[in-house]
Amino acid sequence: MSDFKNNLAAFAQATDNQLYDVAWNNGDWMIEAVETQESIDDFVAASRNYAEATNPVHGIIAGFPFVAFRKIQVRRGDQRRELSVIDFGDRRVAIDANLDHYV
Repeated sequence: MSDFKNNLAAFAQATDNQLYDVAWNNGDWMIEAVETQESIDDFVAASRNYAEATNPVHGIIAGFPFVAFRKIQVRRGDQRRELSVIDFGDRRVAIDANLDHYV
């Protein structure tokens, strides 16, 4: 199993498989998720230019740093949503969830 898959398994366990489930669909996200090249700091900087963004909350879950926003709206008219970015070391993933609820 790759390091990334091991990291996802640790993350899944820490979140009770509510966001990522190792057993579902051969390991898959239960919510909208996308890998990103941007760092956590890049997301925090970009949020200053969003139409709306709550204060970023930094934390660690399963040993991985994250930033979470309770609510963001990138542009007026866009849907408001939760957003978190998790740094798995070699990969970062942006998800439609507020990880602050899980720590």
